[in-house]
Amino acid sequence: MKFLVDVNVLCEPTKALASDKVKAWLRACRDDCVVDAVAMAEIWRGIVALPDGQKKRDLSAWFARLKTEIPCLDWTLETALEWGPIVTQVKQSGFTIEIRDTLIAASAKRHGLTVATRNVDDFTRCGVKVVNPFE
Repeated sequence: MKFLVDVNVLCEPTKALASDKVKAWLRACRDDCVVDAVAMAEIWRGIVALPDGQKKRDLSAWFARLKTEIPCLDWTLETALEWGPIVTQVKQSGFTIEIRDTLIAASAKRHGLTVATRNVDDFTRCGVKVVNPFE
């Protein structure tokens, strides 16, 4: 595994006007990708918040397939211990980053992975390697 895939990359294929670059990147890198439990929670939270209807049913079915297609890293004590220094570094640099992104960055750092995301600036500020499949 090489890449920890962020929510904006994972969800891109579900959009009506999905980026061909991202879809191609996901196909090409499929065997080198994992996801973090925090990212999966973020996606699921968005799905369950939708009103009942076809979109919610479609995304629920997509999520059920996603859970079987991409390995998900557990959140462990070792990962948690990576998180504190990341948050401290970001705050000392004068930036504010969403907690979910710092948690995902901690997982990437713990496992030596590159984060695949559109949110390059925040993850770079967290001190992890980043690739932007949208470019």
